[in-house]
Amino acid sequence: MEHEAYIANVIIILFSAVFVVSLFRALNVNSIVGYLIAGLLIGPHALAFITDVATIEILGEFGVVFLLFTIGLKMPMRRFQVLRRYVFGLGLMQVVVTISVVSLIAYFFSYAPASALLIGSALALSSTAVGLQLLSEQGDLAQKYGRVSFAVLLFQDLAVVVLLVLLTTISTPEQDLVEALSSAGLKAAVVLILIVLFGQLILRPVFRIVASQKAEIFTAVSILIVLLTSLATDAAGLSKELGAFLAGLLLSETEYRHQVEADIQPFYGLLLGLFFMTVGMNIDVYVIVNQAREIFMLLGAMLLVKAIIIFGLCKAFKIATGSAVRAAFLLAAGGEFAFVVLGPAVDQKLVSSSTAQVIYLSVAISMALTPFLSTFGKWLSERLDLKEGDSKLASVQDEIDDLRNHVIVAGFGRIGKMICRLLADRMVPFVAIDNNMNRVLEGRARGLPVYYGDATRDVVWKSLGAEKASSAVVSLALPKTTLRASLMVRRKFPSINVSVRITDDAYVAKLTQAGAMVVKPENFEPSLQLASSVLRDVGTNDAEVNQIIESFRRSYAGQESPENPELQKPA
Repeated sequence: MEHEAYIANVIIILFSAVFVVSLFRALNVNSIVGYLIAGLLIGPHALAFITDVATIEILGEFGVVFLLFTIGLKMPMRRFQVLRRYVFGLGLMQVVVTISVVSLIAYFFSYAPASALLIGSALALSSTAVGLQLLSEQGDLAQKYGRVSFAVLLFQDLAVVVLLVLLTTISTPEQDLVEALSSAGLKAAVVLILIVLFGQLILRPVFRIVASQKAEIFTAVSILIVLLTSLATDAAGLSKELGAFLAGLLLSETEYRHQVEADIQPFYGLLLGLFFMTVGMNIDVYVIVNQAREIFMLLGAMLLVKAIIIFGLCKAFKIATGSAVRAAFLLAAGGEFAFVVLGPAVDQKLVSSSTAQVIYLSVAISMALTPFLSTFGKWLSERLDLKEGDSKLASVQDEIDDLRNHVIVAGFGRIGKMICRLLADRMVPFVAIDNNMNRVLEGRARGLPVYYGDATRDVVWKSLGAEKASSAVVSLALPKTTLRASLMVRRKFPSINVSVRITDDAYVAKLTQAGAMVVKPENFEPSLQLASSVLRDVGTNDAEVNQIIESFRRSYAGQESPENPELQKPA
């Protein structure tokens, strides 16, 4: 019977998730809200289809672990290093200032110092799961506010070890704080160093061996590495999510990262949905009704105080108003750390169970509201952008001031849009320009860093940070304009690798001479794809088709030179 009960629970969870999330998506409401509502409906405080939430919570936690691993995979080490200023500057200040302010407010309301510090710590951190899922879904991790928000969330994960030691010391006063912090810090440092060494010395050889094995072995090894690193950091007092992020960061430097990401994707999507459902299952509607005044007063105060602090700190770090507003609204809600803190605090009688319940429900509701807060933050930032003229090139400085090795996309037409979407999905930092204001407004409405400008002018490229950029894609409508832009970039910014999409084959040779690393005629690759399909239809095997197409591609590239003796001159 117990076995059948587990199967029934799985069926209920899957059915409710599919039904409710599909309904919410049809209504254009974020899927996170759908998962939370689904969990609320089937949980012990509503229809009570699921009563054993603890078992499901354990599985749900690994959804956040796999999410952080995937984020790490998409962020090579050099890109992470750019964020150090925000991680250890803005992130540190956010944690310290928020805990201090919230603790003082709690102390003002007659809580003992130890209890006030516990409450401040519980409310200071934001939800890594909700924040990163929203940024990932919306493709905003490559944007300025996305990078800032990610940096703050990452530091919050790092801060967990210190906070847990502090809270443990509070609950056991006989323990020496300095000794506890030193011990925990040393333990954490050793584990982190071992993970980095393991990643640099062992990961690539391991994957080289398993890559030649069956696909399921490769998948199993990928999952094993995520679990081992997350459990190692958990044992060191750090968060499991931090270990998974480190593993992803190390794997991002290998040639196996794309396959690993493809293998992990189904697991993290399902488990992360399960995590959000468990949060919904713990929302007690009856307590909300009975203590509505206390819960919503705390909820409003938490959102207001945290949003003001985060916005103020962002401005102190010279982040533009629009980006500061979006980061403030995304990070204003509470997070999972509150659930970790409140249980032991109640056991030690540092916080009453009724107070803990109010805090717990306020945090859970704030997590459910985060998608709406994020949408409102975007709307408000756009209004501020319009007032400040943020769509003009003067505001690009805020977007690129912390960028290194980014990509500049010249032209936000059909091809440019596709390239920007791909870059955003891979968390590759970029900025785009176009001289069509309608396209610029369309891109900015999607939250993309698109600005108005003339791609043939070097001053425009300087404002886009061309001196620090690694690559550029020129995809303009007119061949002559494309050539002018490519010549200018090659002359003024010779370190940039330039790729060009051209609508007129006659310009291929001139663009190659101009220094473009890759020149793609607009209709060339689609023609080859159609030819491949026809060859397969007439019975040619895949290996032979690939050989024929590659041979034709090489011959096409080579035939441009004889017709253009100018190509023999050095570029």
